[in-house]
Amino acid sequence: MRWSQVLIISLIAGSAGVPADAQSGDKGQAKLLGTYTQNVQCKGDGSDDGKKLVKISDKEVDSNFGPCMLSDKQWSGNTMKANGACRSKSGSTVDVQLSFTMKDDNTVDFLEESSQYKSVLHRCPGK
Repeated sequence: MRWSQVLIISLIAGSAGVPADAQSGDKGQAKLLGTYTQNVQCKGDGSDDGKKLVKISDKEVDSNFGPCMLSDKQWSGNTMKANGACRSKSGSTVDVQLSFTMKDDNTVDFLEESSQYKSVLHRCPGK
């Protein structure tokens, strides 16, 4: 392993003392970040703007429902589970449990656990 790879891994993990499971979670989260469309292929040519866009950052998920602040993120393999405090368009706050499972075909299975709402998120090219 080259020193540059060690440095990058250390930066991603936050410190050399972070357990291997946390390191794999950080790498998974980095892969999860981006812009997606729900249940339809994202073209990435500007025509997707009217569709259900979902933007996943390290601290929140923003979708047609509203922004959800993420907490208590836990990784198991390719699946991240997190609690979300979501603000609906009406202004009310709803606490939810979210699950994101990364797939090999560049999609993410999404589940809101209490309502059993499911969708497939398709990554937008270059985002």
